[in-house]
Amino acid sequence: MQLQNNTTSLGTKLFLLRVLRNPRQLGAVAPSSRHLGALLARHAMVQDDSPIIELGGGSGSLTRALITAGIHPSRIYVIEVDPELAGYLKNALPAVNIIQGDARDLSKILPSHVVGKINRIVSGLPMINFPELMRRQIMESSFHVMAKEGRFLQYTYSFRSSIDAEAYHLQKKRLGSILLNIPPATVWQYTKK
Repeated sequence: MQLQNNTTSLGTKLFLLRVLRNPRQLGAVAPSSRHLGALLARHAMVQDDSPIIELGGGSGSLTRALITAGIHPSRIYVIEVDPELAGYLKNALPAVNIIQGDARDLSKILPSHVVGKINRIVSGLPMINFPELMRRQIMESSFHVMAKEGRFLQYTYSFRSSIDAEAYHLQKKRLGSILLNIPPATVWQYTKK
């Protein structure tokens, strides 16, 4: 337990250093709360053993919430663009599939055997901070690798959706808000029409 606490503490410190260096890339001032993690994990659960993709692993707080909810670590593929955070996650969560890469390139960086079988993508990326072209590329990349019935779960620190569902021909649904998060967060679900 002490080792996990030390590892989590190290992840939080590394995360906070990244916030100071490039706040727009991380889009948060603190790692996700366990309450936010629990809400996302509840909606990420599926009855089969299909892979789950997490975009923007950060310090691993959401990944840990997925595992705590009962999702086997081998089913989770975390995409983290920052090499240092990806390295930290590989050491802290060795049973999870950590991939250092860009969410716009999912079909290139994910193993071919998971492409088309993904039922959930969970995103902590600060979409509202990204240029429109980048948002579009991430959404297209995500829906390209998902199964037909796949769902894209996005949390945002705004009470309004950070993704224009109509522009991407998607249906959106607000899944809930977590006030016990710094800052408060809202979770949205996007599916193909």
